[in-house]
Amino acid sequence: MLGDFWSELLGSVGALLNGLTRNTDREFVFVDNTDANMPMPDVAGELAQAPAPSAPPMWVQARAQLETLQKADPAFLESTFLTQAAKTYAAALGAEGSMNADDVSAVVTPAFATALAARISGWRSSGCTRIVSDVSLDAPTTFKVAIGGATQAITVRFTGSAKRYTKDDMTNLVTEGSAQSQSFTEFATFTRPAGSTTPQAAANGAPLHCPSCGAPVEAGALKCAYCGASLSGTGGTWLLDHISVSAYT
Repeated sequence: MLGDFWSELLGSVGALLNGLTRNTDREFVFVDNTDANMPMPDVAGELAQAPAPSAPPMWVQARAQLETLQKADPAFLESTFLTQAAKTYAAALGAEGSMNADDVSAVVTPAFATALAARISGWRSSGCTRIVSDVSLDAPTTFKVAIGGATQAITVRFTGSAKRYTKDDMTNLVTEGSAQSQSFTEFATFTRPAGSTTPQAAANGAPLHCPSCGAPVEAGALKCAYCGASLSGTGGTWLLDHISVSAYT
């Protein structure tokens, strides 16, 4: 009986193997049951349109850059810098209103001085006068910092209100801007050569002195109150390079 069982089992296995061998010789046909009108997914297009990872906000990047700057220049203080930046920016608005670029020559780059002088020359040649009055500035904010390359740059956001317009001297009509006080937002970029450091005296709050007469002067002052010599602010390291309505220009 046991021999018959093994004989039948071996026979069944052999038959199964023979069937599998014969099936490998058959032709298999793939049947596409998808709808011909159904659009195929555009995987490449979807990947191309996928949103790229967003960059950190500008102010977050500025914080990180300021930390890097302070490591290279331990005497740098953002609060001191912003105080001087606000005075320089206000002086630039004053020079625009007085139509005299020499008023800020000590605290701006040659490029800024040249550009302002060209604007003033254009107003005068057109028979116009520039008016800047009732200036009210909010606290400035560090917006962008760039410390690579040949220069270091800090862009400061200024907001406030003022009357800033140009009027025709003959007709007294406003040709640019508005005679009404208006709110504004501008971005002022200050630069200094790469490798510059903040004078230790300024960082420690020690009184600064006029290089001409030696009298003590206030940090950020534009002129010596005693001899009238032009000053370059706190250490003369950060100069106003340009003002724009956008932080990216």
